[in-house]
Amino acid sequence: MRFLSCYKILGILMPLLLQPAGAWAVLGGSAATVGQDGQSVTSNARQLAQPIGGIQEQTILTAQNVTVTEYTANGLVFAIRWSGPVMPDLSVLLGTYFPQYASHLPVPTAATRNKPILVRSPGLVVHANGHMRAYTGSAYAPSLVPSGLNLNTLGVDP
Repeated sequence: MRFLSCYKILGILMPLLLQPAGAWAVLGGSAATVGQDGQSVTSNARQLAQPIGGIQEQTILTAQNVTVTEYTANGLVFAIRWSGPVMPDLSVLLGTYFPQYASHLPVPTAATRNKPILVRSPGLVVHANGHMRAYTGSAYAPSLVPSGLNLNTLGVDP
């Protein structure tokens, strides 16, 4: 009986252990890693047309069924937006910007529970909203946004 339970445990753990462990293209990270997102199920890249020329858009559907769209210019990810049934791991998507995000979050109280999140600092802007099975949001680094670009044209909240 004990022998059989070991096989059950291995059967559960093996799919988790065998998942690819590639790097996420994170906010401010290199565009070269965008197509290597480790948990992506599907991936689609395209060059955006004028007047936004030079900006690449990469859309990834994660294993958790979250659609993550990453925008790159000059070799760096300058904006990200997401939507899906769960909130993505922002510590992964925001990378080195995550401590900035975490330090600007309001102290959780009954009044702030289930409210939209807006973090606006000189180096980072994050909008997050939603409820169970319907989360959306966007983030960008103002210093990396190409000059003259209207973020609304990308679906990113300014």
